[in-house]
Amino acid sequence: MNTAKMTKQCAAMLGAGETIVAATKAMPRGAVNEVILGAAGAVAGGTVAPVAAGVGAVLGSKAGESLSEAGRDERTEAGLDVGNASHVLLAVTDRRVALFAINAFGKPKELTAAIGRDRITAVTMGQTKVFGQSMAEIVLALDTGAEVGFGVAKVHRKHGDAVVAALG
Repeated sequence: MNTAKMTKQCAAMLGAGETIVAATKAMPRGAVNEVILGAAGAVAGGTVAPVAAGVGAVLGSKAGESLSEAGRDERTEAGLDVGNASHVLLAVTDRRVALFAINAFGKPKELTAAIGRDRITAVTMGQTKVFGQSMAEIVLALDTGAEVGFGVAKVHRKHGDAVVAALG
């Protein structure tokens, strides 16, 4: 990921002189499950009856919410709540780790959360399963004992590795 370009796109949301060292597009733990189950519910409801598509979406969404609650709880506990964002830009700056909501084109639109680099005690690149498929996951351990996970798609893996290296 072109960090100079990301710094320019995020300039209004960064502190004076702050620069992005590494960044990757990521999915907060649990967010992908919620989106997929909501869409699956809509499809299933639509196949039964077009009128039921809305009901299916709601039921699928509710099932997805239950799977994503743990991820939301861990982000809230850590002070890194990103709201309902299913995709974020996970950026390491020279001062902090910043999470930006991104638009449909992958460009940062708002800073949703940030934490000082000194608060991160460990960072690892592990694996997680999303509906039976393996996905890389960056896990940040904080000085409070909280952990926060972010899934990284295969196409963004090298950028994820750069984030881990920047924090390691």
